[in-house]
Amino acid sequence: MGDVMDDIDRLRDADAFASREDVLEEALEALLERQPELRTELAVTKYTDSSVSLNRAAEIAGVSPEEFKEILDSRGIARDAGFLSTEEREKKLEEL
Repeated sequence: MGDVMDDIDRLRDADAFASREDVLEEALEALLERQPELRTELAVTKYTDSSVSLNRAAEIAGVSPEEFKEILDSRGIARDAGFLSTEEREKKLEEL
């Protein structure tokens, strides 16, 4: 892993990128383009840890919200219906 970080720093130092994050962002975009199935994995994990909404997760995966719901169902992942009790809503807000 050290060689990878060295290469990232070299690209940044050569003014090819402004920061390590820029290098990693472009590398991730290229990886997701080469291996589109990873988009679905990324979308599912972001959805299940509540980082993104169902619609945003579907967008990341490159599918419709209905198709994304089917993906979640096929994996046995429960979805919030969007209606929470006051107590549940307050708990979720505190977790943010």
